[in-house]
Amino acid sequence: MNPSTEARKRDLVKSALQNFIITPVPDAMLVNDQAQQWLKKYEIAFAMDWLPTGEARGFKQSGVNALIELTSILRKEEPTYRRGTRPERLAVHVAHSIVAVFKNCLASIPTPDNIVAIEKEVRQSFAAKAVTCTHCIPCRIIPEHASSFSVGPVEFYSQEDLIKRENISKGNPLKEMSYGPLLEFMQSQSAYWVADVTVDGFDDVSGLERANIAIDLALIAVQIAIPPYYSRCMARLTDRTLPSTIGSVTKVGGNARFGSQRCDPGLGFSAGAFDQFLSRSAPILVSIGNRVRGFITDNAVLPKLDQSWSDAAYWLHEGLTEPLDTVAVTKLETAIEVLLSAASSKNSGSRLEDAFSSFYGLSPECSYPSGSNRKVKHVVKAIVESRSRILHGTLSTLTADSLATDNHGGRRMLEFLCMDLLAAFSLKLDAYALITAPKDDIKDFLQFVSAERKPAT
Repeated sequence: MNPSTEARKRDLVKSALQNFIITPVPDAMLVNDQAQQWLKKYEIAFAMDWLPTGEARGFKQSGVNALIELTSILRKEEPTYRRGTRPERLAVHVAHSIVAVFKNCLASIPTPDNIVAIEKEVRQSFAAKAVTCTHCIPCRIIPEHASSFSVGPVEFYSQEDLIKRENISKGNPLKEMSYGPLLEFMQSQSAYWVADVTVDGFDDVSGLERANIAIDLALIAVQIAIPPYYSRCMARLTDRTLPSTIGSVTKVGGNARFGSQRCDPGLGFSAGAFDQFLSRSAPILVSIGNRVRGFITDNAVLPKLDQSWSDAAYWLHEGLTEPLDTVAVTKLETAIEVLLSAASSKNSGSRLEDAFSSFYGLSPECSYPSGSNRKVKHVVKAIVESRSRILHGTLSTLTADSLATDNHGGRRMLEFLCMDLLAAFSLKLDAYALITAPKDDIKDFLQFVSAERKPAT
């Protein structure tokens, strides 16, 4: 226990109490902006709640400042808070805990025992919100029923399976009431799949956010397993998705013509083919499942390398679904840089050359792809420079067509490279985690990959 920190906590609680306000009961019901005017009259910057009697309780700005600093101290001391909630929501727990501990003794001088009681109240309040929760998120994968499958802790299954599993029918009104709105939403959006993922140790908002991102990471396994033509737009409905059908009217001369385009991912890809491709890619699904599990639990063997993979996978997912080629290329290049933990453009180039050497055994002078007239060093240079030029405005985002076709084989080649690197990285990371005392560092990892690739002498 740090005496200076504990003394600071007491000072902050004292400041919060001194700036805690309970307003009188209004003479009449407050409507529209009258409530805000009422709070402003009493200098309340943070309105904690309104009592049944009509009184408002809250803190002046100085009290809010004290709450923010106290919350920051508690977050530094408690990893569960940093992981499971956002600072502004933890501050609400802190505010209510201070008021609950002091109740009718708001003018008291805080003691060390009071601080202990407040921290206990915050822990209990947070724990009550951070319960184990399974999120059911609708997804667009293919527009028909196929076998259910899992990517680590994320399970994907069709709408048909959902109805059977939960026994949703008019004969079961409670289930129909619970799942009916979800099924109606899925039908309106032409979504036929659901992803289930269970999270623990988060409040409702942070838990849903973690679940959504975990599903994105799990979908990368599917997008790697299925040809990009069918898989690039696979996404959860809580993400940025295109409508199932896009309609437009085109005028030529005096004639107007309506046209429409189906945008469903997996359109024309049969359920049988889908099952076969996933079955062939089972090792990839298992390996990426390990990355997803590490992301959800924050319990990876190699947290830095796992985090680099997860960050890169999210950028890859964004890049695959991006309609504009130049933006897609920028996102895909970012995925590669993040994967290799590059901290600068100089590091990006050398690290990417190391990746080509470690994973593919290709030196900077080798051709890539095999048989082309492009060398690895040219591909690396283009990947590093084009992203920087777009982000710094020296290459047009909207008209730089050559970026997607000439510089390094175009978007399709970059998608292949990015997906191949992420798949290989994940598989090798599983093997690397099993050696004695592996270092959580990209350089050591790439050296391991290189050593594994070379035949024993």
